[in-house]
Amino acid sequence: MSNSPVRKLNAVIVDDDPSMKRLLEQVLVSHFGDRLNLWAFTDPHEAQRWIDQNCCDLLISDIEMPDIDGMGMLIFAKRRNSWTQVIFLTGHSSWDRVTEAIENGASDFLLKPLDKAELIKLVEQEFERFVRWQTALRGRRTSAAATN
Repeated sequence: MSNSPVRKLNAVIVDDDPSMKRLLEQVLVSHFGDRLNLWAFTDPHEAQRWIDQNCCDLLISDIEMPDIDGMGMLIFAKRRNSWTQVIFLTGHSSWDRVTEAIENGASDFLLKPLDKAELIKLVEQEFERFVRWQTALRGRRTSAAATN
């Protein structure tokens, strides 16, 4: 049995700052290449429409955005797929805000200005978790099929 995932990791970026969105895209595409499918949005409404119609494995979202903030994105994504991992970007968040995010299922935080090496490290960890989960699910299905 191969250790490669059944499919590519589906990652979504949401940041209302177009330059931050582009930077995140560039870093992730240059490092992860074809190991992931990447969609990036500056409009959280568009991101939610995409998430509603597709499987989002990893959501990287600014926590402070007008209209729909990162917490709204997290709750929406987790309701759609409880396995979605969420990394928040923040320039300034209170202890209460961080606590609320963790209680709602956030995986981690990245501080702005963005540390590219830290972004790569966190996404690599999420990718490794994704591979383990895909392998475990595939293994379980293979074992069940063998006993029937």
